[in-house]
Amino acid sequence: MKKWILLAILALAAWNYHLNQKAAEEGEDRGLVKEIVQGVQGAVFKRDPQYRCDGRKYCSEMRSQDEALFFLTNCPETQLDDNDNGIPCEQDFPAE
Repeated sequence: MKKWILLAILALAAWNYHLNQKAAEEGEDRGLVKEIVQGVQGAVFKRDPQYRCDGRKYCSEMRSQDEALFFLTNCPETQLDDNDNGIPCEQDFPAE
C-alpha cells in the first residue's frame, strides 16, 4: 500500500513538473498544484454569503438571476440552464 501511495505522489510530482515546464515555455504561470490551490481558494473566497445552497434547483424557486447564477455555479444538481449556455433562467429573468 505504501508503495502505491509513493508511486502516486511521484506521478503527481512528475505531472506538476511537466505542467510547469509547459507553462514556462508558453510564458504562463501555471501548474497542477497552483491550479488546485486556486480552485480551492475560489471555492472558499468567492462564495457570496447572501446565498446558500439549500436544495432549490428550479427557476421557479429563484428570486433573481444573480441568485440563479450562484445556484448554477455552486450548488449540485440544479436545473437552471436548459440550453447549457451558462446563463440561468433566461425565460424567467429576461435582460436583467
